[in-house]
Amino acid sequence: MYMTLKRLVLTDDPKQALRMVRHLMAFMAIIIFSIACLYFYYNDMLYKEGTDFSTLVAAFWAGMLLITLILRSGMNQQLKDPSMTMIQILWCTTFLLILIYMLNSMRSIGLIAYFAIVSFGFFRLNLREFIITASYVCIGYLLIIMYIRIDQPLRINLALELIQLVAFVMTNLVMVYTGAAVSKLRDGFRQRNLELADALKLNTRLATTDDLTGLYTRRYIMDMLSKQKAQSERDDSDFVILFADLDHFKQINDNYGHHTGDRVLKSFSTIIKSSIREIDYASRFGGEEFVVLLVKTDLEQAKQVAERIRSGIEGYNFADIAPGLNVTVSIGIANYKEYKSIQETLMTADNRMYRAKEEGRNKIIFE
Repeated sequence: MYMTLKRLVLTDDPKQALRMVRHLMAFMAIIIFSIACLYFYYNDMLYKEGTDFSTLVAAFWAGMLLITLILRSGMNQQLKDPSMTMIQILWCTTFLLILIYMLNSMRSIGLIAYFAIVSFGFFRLNLREFIITASYVCIGYLLIIMYIRIDQPLRINLALELIQLVAFVMTNLVMVYTGAAVSKLRDGFRQRNLELADALKLNTRLATTDDLTGLYTRRYIMDMLSKQKAQSERDDSDFVILFADLDHFKQINDNYGHHTGDRVLKSFSTIIKSSIREIDYASRFGGEEFVVLLVKTDLEQAKQVAERIRSGIEGYNFADIAPGLNVTVSIGIANYKEYKSIQETLMTADNRMYRAKEEGRNKIIFE
């Protein structure tokens, strides 16, 4: 019951759920503020002439409920600020200015309440938005003083209100400065987090992929073989290992140079990647040796993949880097279900690859 209610209110989207939590915290604060307003009203602390206080409160809460509906529905995600922080602060500040106008005395209570409202924006608003909110409330308060002084002079002590206005403006300047500092820190943390995330991605890529070929490393493919073994035992599926070794690769390096050897390795890696599916894994196992993991594949399908790889490198044109260069590969194939051991399967594929070399190279051995 609790989890159902939680999902209903907060949603399953973590970011949206966080926005709803923050909104509901503000919502609770506003309920307390509304209770205080009712206390002021029923104790004749508000100016009631020509004002329907219940209508004002109803309009304010209608706006808050509309904001809640927009947040919960996900429509807020189309906005520049999905949290709608600025909108919520300005809406609450507008109602607060109305309350300040209606208070017969102790308008400073309303001014203090403003700082509670704007505090919800400390971790969302930028400098420009802090200046807008501060200007809005300060100008609003000044206009209220001027209007009451002109229309209802008996309701106001002008000297006291002006002192309060100056103090309020000065305090707002401090709030703007503090908010700007927090915003700068927040942007700095966000930038550092992005840099750390990029560094983590780079480290992960360096740890899992071969720098020259872009294929997975030996360690990574061994981890994937272990995971595939566990998956195979759960769903009784099979997988196949291809062990490939480029023929006479040392002679290529000796005769054409290591730069050409590197180009051959890159070209062969491209052929492998274009010959397998996205769910399969290809790795540079060491030197000119490559291991390919074909997920949920039988021997017949594996032979077709191996033939695409073999014929692909055999027919590859290296004339642009080494005229007359022809490259071939020897491939051994073994499936996991036959041996029930990663080491046995890998060793069998390796042995079959060596048999392919012994039998003349440029061959595929699968039994």
